[in-house]
Amino acid sequence: MSKHPEFDAGGYPTDKTLRIIRQWPLQDFKGLMDYIFEAWKYADWGWSRYGRRYSISTAGWSGNEEIIGALQKNFVFWSLCWWSSRCGGHYVFKIPKIMRGPKS
Repeated sequence: MSKHPEFDAGGYPTDKTLRIIRQWPLQDFKGLMDYIFEAWKYADWGWSRYGRRYSISTAGWSGNEEIIGALQKNFVFWSLCWWSSRCGGHYVFKIPKIMRGPKS
């Protein structure tokens, strides 16, 4: 798996990047969130992490919304980690302790 997301000429995540998100192995959800952080536009404004809890906002950017769509298709991640969402593109995820992956 690629360690860094790829982007097209317009700065949007490529199909390869979205496929990696959809197929990310369940043993390392922290690694998945690190990968998504690299792909997330406006992370300085719309991304915060508190331990195993992540609060992210799409800022209305369609590339971030594509990433959320890929996450939703990662059934195991979404089933275990989705905590809440609200209108305006705000999402909260919490990674279970047993799904953190390697300690960093």
